[in-house]
Amino acid sequence: MNKRLITALGITVLCCCCCLKGWAQQQPIYSQYMFNGMIINPAYPSMDESSSLTAVGRNQWVGVDGAPKTATASFYTPLKATNTSLGVSLMNEKITVNSQTGVHFNISQRVKLNEKLYLAMGLKGGMSQYREDNNSLSTSDPAFAQNQSYWKTDVGFGFMLFTDHFFVGVSAPMFKSFDLGNSVNKVTVQSHYFIQSGYLLTINDNVKLKPNVLLRIVKGTGVQYDLNANILLKNVVWLGASWRSEKTMTGLVQVQLNKSLQLGYSYDSPMQSNLKGAQTVSHEVMINYRFSWSKWKVVAPRYF
Repeated sequence: MNKRLITALGITVLCCCCCLKGWAQQQPIYSQYMFNGMIINPAYPSMDESSSLTAVGRNQWVGVDGAPKTATASFYTPLKATNTSLGVSLMNEKITVNSQTGVHFNISQRVKLNEKLYLAMGLKGGMSQYREDNNSLSTSDPAFAQNQSYWKTDVGFGFMLFTDHFFVGVSAPMFKSFDLGNSVNKVTVQSHYFIQSGYLLTINDNVKLKPNVLLRIVKGTGVQYDLNANILLKNVVWLGASWRSEKTMTGLVQVQLNKSLQLGYSYDSPMQSNLKGAQTVSHEVMINYRFSWSKWKVVAPRYF
């Protein structure tokens, strides 16, 4: 890695660490985010030369009544000869009597800094409907006597500095939200900030190693982190393990079924749990399809 790259990365991380401030965590947690980066950083699509369609289903804390169940779908594609990428994502999550359904649109632009180094900038915007099924509650509180439904819009941003073998990103995918209409019991959506980095190390022709780190900065929880490492065998099978600061271990496997189709599964297990009688493990399934619609779009191997 040359001195110019090291200097640029150092300045980027230092500035972001000095400027970030924390808020309370409310957004879904994913275990395979390193293969579905647009959900964390709107600049991520600019790292990919191909169109990509991804679907993720997550069942968190199995055995706990009302535990989070999340489903997302995302698509992005580069535009010919513009270095611009467009994307869209859909999300639905249900936690106890609360549910959220959202649609967001994404645009990112990359610029070439030198022969190997790129900088990408991304913007994200959309809206979400929040619903409260209060009729299912057994309570006499008049504040929860009726079901509630309301809308919010939100915007986010992200930056990626990357080469073919390294990246560092800073993002706030939900930087600011705005209420639409009036409702009691409204949720105050807080900003989430992420710093992430990864490096691809080629061991030999059949083995590649990819360590990653992710920092989450949210009010009320301090700085949380994920440390993970993934091994790619013969460009077909990814095997990975992660340690989350909430004392959770994750194992994952992803298989490249053909040059376009990838299937992944992850299993989260807490090292300790205060929820008696529940497994508290989490399952996540991901399917990704990368394709081209014309000759100028090439399905190239994706390492990040």
